[in-house]
Amino acid sequence: MKKFLLIIATGLGASPAYADRGAADACAAGLSANSKAIYAAAVGQVHPGADNKAIVKGIVENMVSSGQLGMLNAKSEAQAAGVCLKKL
Repeated sequence: MKKFLLIIATGLGASPAYADRGAADACAAGLSANSKAIYAAAVGQVHPGADNKAIVKGIVENMVSSGQLGMLNAKSEAQAAGVCLKKL
């Protein structure tokens, strides 16, 4: 499961900082409910220099273990949220 969740957060690697909260929020408005929940939980923690992969991984692990998110959907939901989080 750890390998699976590590793959989930792969899309949140280091990228240039463009810190555009408005664009990120607009992007998140079109997400599914689960992806919105991941985005909302991560948005205050994700920033340049942070271990963004670990942040999203922890959020997704908690959601899966609490039954809020199924393992089969976890990767796609996290990746969708990651697209918006990259805009921060």
